[in-house]
Amino acid sequence: MTGLLPWNLTNRLDILTPARLQVPSGSLIKLKYFHDGQLPIMEVRLQEVFGLLETPLINEGRTKILLHLLSPGYKPVQVTQDLKSFWKTTYHEVRKELRMRYPRHLWPEDPWTAEAVRGVKRKN
Repeated sequence: MTGLLPWNLTNRLDILTPARLQVPSGSLIKLKYFHDGQLPIMEVRLQEVFGLLETPLINEGRTKILLHLLSPGYKPVQVTQDLKSFWKTTYHEVRKELRMRYPRHLWPEDPWTAEAVRGVKRKN
């Protein structure tokens, strides 16, 4: 479809609606867009967004991404459009469950300052 647009409009479209966004772990995570105007979705493992304080935005900061936060096994653990609130409230309950299910993974008490990781960061 973008082949029908002039280069400058294609470039603008890529800026407003990127195919992928970089998360604190360094991974480029694909975004899912919908024809009916639903919010774009990013499915990302929870450990990859440690240290991310706010929900990512696109469309020059006008559109929040709907985050589907996943366990290390890529199972959904939370859907949120308010990452800051998730870290303040729900994360501690989710953390308890994930610590039991995925004991090899590090589940920090303070997700605001924790290092984001792609795989297993072994406990010391």
